[in-house]
Amino acid sequence: MADLVYLGNHLYSYLISLGILAIAIILGKVIYYISRNIIRKVTEKTKTMLDDILVDVLEKPLVFMLLVIGFYFAYNRLVLPVGVIGFFGNVTKILFIIGVSWFIIKFVDSLLLHYAAPLTKRTKSDLDDQIVPILRSVVKWIIIIVTFIMIVDNFGYDVGSLLAGLGLGGLAFALAAQDMLGNLFGGFSILADSPFKLNERIRFNNYDGWVRAIGLRTTRMETLDGTYLTIPNAMISKTISENVSREKARKIKFTIGVTYDTSTKKLEQAMKIIKDIVVKHSDTDDNCLTAFTEFGAYSLNILAIYWIKNPDKILDVQNEINLEIKKSFEKAKISMAFPTQTLEVKKVR
Repeated sequence: MADLVYLGNHLYSYLISLGILAIAIILGKVIYYISRNIIRKVTEKTKTMLDDILVDVLEKPLVFMLLVIGFYFAYNRLVLPVGVIGFFGNVTKILFIIGVSWFIIKFVDSLLLHYAAPLTKRTKSDLDDQIVPILRSVVKWIIIIVTFIMIVDNFGYDVGSLLAGLGLGGLAFALAAQDMLGNLFGGFSILADSPFKLNERIRFNNYDGWVRAIGLRTTRMETLDGTYLTIPNAMISKTISENVSREKARKIKFTIGVTYDTSTKKLEQAMKIIKDIVVKHSDTDDNCLTAFTEFGAYSLNILAIYWIKNPDKILDVQNEINLEIKKSFEKAKISMAFPTQTLEVKKVR
């Protein structure tokens, strides 16, 4: 049985190759288990964060590269055509390059996350808080591009000649990349002009919500409904946006109608009630304007204007003030108007 030959290799050669792959897989699982359950517990007890970062970023890439090495030794046990050996060799190199790049991306990203990000929180400026996530994205893309160039170069292509020879294909790519570049410039514009910062509430077009992330290409917003939107930066930079969080105070304007049988004295009392309630509220400015402005179709209309200090509390403040006005009107026996119709019936004799 062991003397059987398939495609130029004895059966035992195939079994040995499979055995090497199996050992690589088992070793990978063992190393991953040891890292997760033993080494992590040791590093957690040390004062430095660097060993925790190294263990975290090495785990999966190390197991991946171990499998690649296992694959390399497995196919080298077999007698294969030169073309197949060359193909497997290139695949092994590419997978190894990907594994190393994966490790570098995770390592640099973790350094920025655990060291650079906490430093930005100590500064008064919010600009550096926005730059760190963008820097993480830029570094990631640089490593990916370098990895791609190394893979292309590994196949024997001259990268410089390849880029120079794109011709019409390069033009088509440039046109396709126009939107992407627009979004990138939009992202830099947002960072430079700072029309809004993280966790500030903004309005533009028909969108209203809080900025949760500012990236190179897109900005993520949490709407008032609790849904998340991913918006291209080019759209934001070309649109007029309103920063609600930077408003010093929000103007509130409303009209209350009282019935026509309300006396002048009661009308003056109603305006005083509204003004007193608004001014006494802790979240409003002292300035409140009230005026009897109109003889309506079915009511005497009182216009009231006031300002809420904290725009994030608009609904709560309005609710409290409106309820207090309603209670005070009921207590003062001031009747609010509603649409009525008077019918005059003439008796025909």
